[in-house]
Amino acid sequence: MAIQFENKESKSKFTASVRKKLVDLLDEKAAKLKLNRSDAVESAIELWLQRIAEEEEENYYAAAAAEMNEEAKAWNATTTASALRNLK
Repeated sequence: MAIQFENKESKSKFTASVRKKLVDLLDEKAAKLKLNRSDAVESAIELWLQRIAEEEEENYYAAAAAEMNEEAKAWNATTTASALRNLK
């Protein structure tokens, strides 16, 4: 099951210092998938960026939910106090 890269956009070269064992594992897995090292690294970077974007989205929604809960608590307190005043 080889990953096919259809995108023909231009590529940039960069240098990264990576542990030898990690490079050996990368080469081993890439060979099994019939990928070259560059395609394997590109795929890994895309997956990492996707994971970061998903984490940012989860954090955004968690913060929004917390804010809505606080607003709901404040509104509940206001309406409860109002209702209690009206009962007197």
